[in-house]
Amino acid sequence: MDRRDAAIQVDGLSIRFRLSYDKAYTAAGRLQQMVRSLQRRTVSLHAGPGDIIGLIGPNGSGKTTFLRAVSGIYRPDDGTVDVHGRISTLLSLGTGFDNTLSGHDNIVLSGLLIGMTPHEIEARVPEIVAFAGVEDFLDVPMKYYSSGMIARLSFAIVLSMEPDVVLIDEVFSVGDLAFKRKSEAAMHDMLSRASIQLIVTHDLSLVRSHCNRAVMFLDGRIAHEGDPDDVVPAYEKWSNGRS
Repeated sequence: MDRRDAAIQVDGLSIRFRLSYDKAYTAAGRLQQMVRSLQRRTVSLHAGPGDIIGLIGPNGSGKTTFLRAVSGIYRPDDGTVDVHGRISTLLSLGTGFDNTLSGHDNIVLSGLLIGMTPHEIEARVPEIVAFAGVEDFLDVPMKYYSSGMIARLSFAIVLSMEPDVVLIDEVFSVGDLAFKRKSEAAMHDMLSRASIQLIVTHDLSLVRSHCNRAVMFLDGRIAHEGDPDDVVPAYEKWSNGRS
């Protein structure tokens, strides 16, 4: 697929997390649930080639949930999520690994999940392993890896891909100082080649300098969307009012 055809289309997205106290045993309780259902917040967002979108907002506002829905981790209760193009995600490092499998097998599994061929994956294994520094542990079950090794391997797998769409949630570098320097350089190279980027961050200066669009989430909905020079001040004003 030509990267110029990459696209994200989210329409009327709604995700409900069912908690124990959501159970309704009375007529009044069931009525309250029906009212909440009718008032359910939905999110719609479209992105095309060249879009670098910063997702901002307070903790718990729905940014990460939205990103996980776009990545396919969460299924919508309502609405649709359509992504055209190969996705690479930097969400929670290590997400999707099977700790009973070896490092090599997890590399293969991760590649297959984003649509790479076995030949493509095997061709990238040496650079992934070298970048993560886990050469001596490639055939060891991941349950024996340290948390740092898992993070480095996860990061290296994502950076080795050639994605059309990159989803990032507050993860820009991991490991010790030397690895951080190496990973930051590789990250910037990957981002320069991606067609669409969605970035969840609390770093408002990054949104201003790196993004061409910004989206402000509040209470599970999009409260403001547009140019970062408009959206970031709106969020700062809201935050100052809350404090």
